[in-house]
Amino acid sequence: MISGIAPAAAQVALWRELPHQTSFHQVSTTTADSTGKYTFTLKRGSVMTDQKWYVTANGARSTTLSQQVEAVVALAASTRSTTVGRAIVLRGHVTPAHGGERVLIQISRGSSWQVIARPRLGHGSSFRVTHRFAKSGAVKLRVVFQRDSRNARSTSSTLTVKVMP
Repeated sequence: MISGIAPAAAQVALWRELPHQTSFHQVSTTTADSTGKYTFTLKRGSVMTDQKWYVTANGARSTTLSQQVEAVVALAASTRSTTVGRAIVLRGHVTPAHGGERVLIQISRGSSWQVIARPRLGHGSSFRVTHRFAKSGAVKLRVVFQRDSRNARSTSSTLTVKVMP
């Protein structure tokens, strides 16, 4: 939702510039109420990438706002428990599509995260990698999508896998 204040009953236009675009395009218009308040409500899922916004009303233009948008990063395992040395499959997906880019699969090591794999996203923006754990215990994993021109750095939820001796 985008809201603000303009002259009473003014026509307000919302403008947006997406990554890789060189100019702004009008997205929507609305009319300010009698107190000058206006609101734009965008459809769910319509803001999937970084973008810039401004509004115009009665010949005036607002400042430009830059919006950083995280991708949705998912991680799953073929099993939530395994034994030392036995392979499990780690798979996931990034939305919006970022086929050909790499993600980092990380394991928690105390207060830091260590990269254990760098799979490339396939054509459907999914990845799949096989991994074997060398030590027993509860292992915390996550996937990181590094920043690019369309999305901010994004991290999956933490996945815990129990590794038994």
